[in-house]
Amino acid sequence: MSAHKSTELPAIHKSDEIFTTFNHIQDMIRESANRIFHDRNSDEGDALSDWLKAESEVLSDIDLTLADDEGQVVIQGDMQGFLPEEIEVKAGDGMVEIGGIHTEKSSREKKGVTRSTSKQINFYRSFRLPDSVDTDKMDVKLKNGKFTARIPKTPH
Repeated sequence: MSAHKSTELPAIHKSDEIFTTFNHIQDMIRESANRIFHDRNSDEGDALSDWLKAESEVLSDIDLTLADDEGQVVIQGDMQGFLPEEIEVKAGDGMVEIGGIHTEKSSREKKGVTRSTSKQINFYRSFRLPDSVDTDKMDVKLKNGKFTARIPKTPH
């Protein structure tokens, strides 16, 4: 399974390929958890609470659903604003992982002063797949903000 080059398709990776989006998201969560740890009193909270709070600060909730359809497993969701190159899909070892990073930038000028804003949307979802699927034949599309991954089932 190789990375798709089309501008309509998110990148698909094998399990052993470098997964830059997830690594970047994990680094952001780690930095946030470290900041939370250092900002709190030592007798308040714990490492797990710090990590979960950091995840809630870094990750956005993207609604993805997994459905067992005739002959295939289908994952769908709304990813309005995301470009295909901002989404990565990793499949293998009975799992599919989907992650993305999207940055929205805007600026406006008023009375000679320019105000710029930037907002980053990060998400990560993983699903356990049934044993009877062929991730090598997975088809992933992002069209008009709608994400769809179709993973065919293998004959028994």
